[in-house]
Amino acid sequence: MKAALLLLVAAGGASLVAAQQPVQSPTQQETLAKWPWSISLQKTPFRQQRVQLTLAPKEGMEYKYRLEQGAGMLYAWIATSDLYWELHSQPDNAPRGYAEFFDTNQGTGSNGVYNAPFTGIHGWWWENKSDREVTITLTTAGFYTETHEFRKGVPVKITPLP
Repeated sequence: MKAALLLLVAAGGASLVAAQQPVQSPTQQETLAKWPWSISLQKTPFRQQRVQLTLAPKEGMEYKYRLEQGAGMLYAWIATSDLYWELHSQPDNAPRGYAEFFDTNQGTGSNGVYNAPFTGIHGWWWENKSDREVTITLTTAGFYTETHEFRKGVPVKITPLP
């Protein structure tokens, strides 16, 4: 498209102003080729959960969500005292004990967005190294279908979500 010229007449005389060129936005295909991770369309609505988990002194536990590859999960958790934690994931059909680690730290909380790189269970190991009970409040929203709770000496608790 050719640039047009505008003639503006003001009290002080006339001046020439070049009209702004129209902006050419990329196509959807071009945008997705450039930013493929920016959208993950899902077949089901997202779920929300808020759960409180208590760790006895010197106790550790895992709490994970079942996510399909590409599914996202927003999360925020806070603890009443310092904990060691790992955010890690186990792909379906992986050998027992295999995990991929995304965040390992110590503190009283964490916030973020997790995007599942593969289908499997994804979540946290928390360890209370103190001599007092610690409560974790975990809030999530995402495209998960069930939770898995692992505690020493107790069968795995798998909870399908509505």
